[in-house]
Amino acid sequence: MSSALSLTLRSFLPYSTRYLFRHPTKIDRLLQYWTDYSGRYVKMADLTGKELGLAIEFFKYLELKEPLFQQLHGLRVIHMHHMVYYVMTRLLKPDIIVETGVNEGISSAFILYAMEHNQHGKLYSIDLPNIDVELYPGGPRQTDGVPDEKGTGYLVPHHLRSRWELRLGDAKDLLPELLPTLPKIDIFIHDSLHSYDHMFFEYQAAWPYLKPQGILLSDDIDYNNAFDDFTREVQGQPIRFNAKVGALKKS
Repeated sequence: MSSALSLTLRSFLPYSTRYLFRHPTKIDRLLQYWTDYSGRYVKMADLTGKELGLAIEFFKYLELKEPLFQQLHGLRVIHMHHMVYYVMTRLLKPDIIVETGVNEGISSAFILYAMEHNQHGKLYSIDLPNIDVELYPGGPRQTDGVPDEKGTGYLVPHHLRSRWELRLGDAKDLLPELLPTLPKIDIFIHDSLHSYDHMFFEYQAAWPYLKPQGILLSDDIDYNNAFDDFTREVQGQPIRFNAKVGALKKS
């Protein structure tokens, strides 16, 4: 059995057991999750231009040795975007990543763990704490929040914070302020308010500041058509790690 398949089975089987216990009639969803999960190696290599074996190596390290993964795995499934952020950071060794949406700080922590391994890079994060917003008239609400006594990003270990700058406020105000002050950025990550207008705004705001071959990542692209519409606008070739996580490389 290949090391990639062995790793995938080791990670996937505990999740699938819990899933089938909770949702015994939703086999089709589980099969799609397996397809996405097992396909992440090749998609990551294609997106970054790095060797497939190196992508597998970093996924393997994350899932077997990274402390935050070990802390959370088994309690709930680790979402695809956390794995993608970590491995992409390890592979590309970026100078600068800008992300929107922090909440408890799991995504930020995975990025900062990767930067610590690289001994290189800085993460700029923007977060509007404790949002409760209707995504469109009559539609669902997006509610994100953390306990006041813990604060935004409380899961980010203190020993990683020297590479992290957190700014609190609305990305519509803070992104236009931050981006012109930075050198060209390597990776932009959207994970804040998932309304169509806000997602499209963030994509448009960040795209000119990405380096050539820089990467735009977005979580929750299934909420609306913003990612697809922006892809058409810039004539990009998207890679979808699953139904929720999309990436575009700038030419």
